Amino acid sequence: MKTESQIQALILKFMRTFGPACWVIKAAVCNERGVPDILCCYKGRFVGFEVKTDKGRISGPQRVQNERIRRACGRAVVVRSVADVRVVLKHINKEVDDDGPD
Repeated sequence: MKTESQIQALILKFMRTFGPACWVIKAAVCNERGVPDILCCYKGRFVGFEVKTDKGRISGPQRVQNERIRRACGRAVVVRSVADVRVVLKHINKEVDDDGPD
């Protein structure tokens, strides 16, 4: 089983293949507890990815930060693999396509 750090590295590598359509960073030391592991702006949509292993669970502070992101109209998602990230990005791609000119 992969560790959270290994999963994070795979996700970052995958997301960096999108070039300028995707700004992504690994959140390092932060002065607020519970900030998602990976912060991303993809095609103008903000996403906070909290990376967990198959058995991992989010903490209370992570739950609070995720809710704060959602209240600000961003996405906060728990992911366990690159495949989970692909699903989120697919939804964003659909939104962007739907928002385009008719």
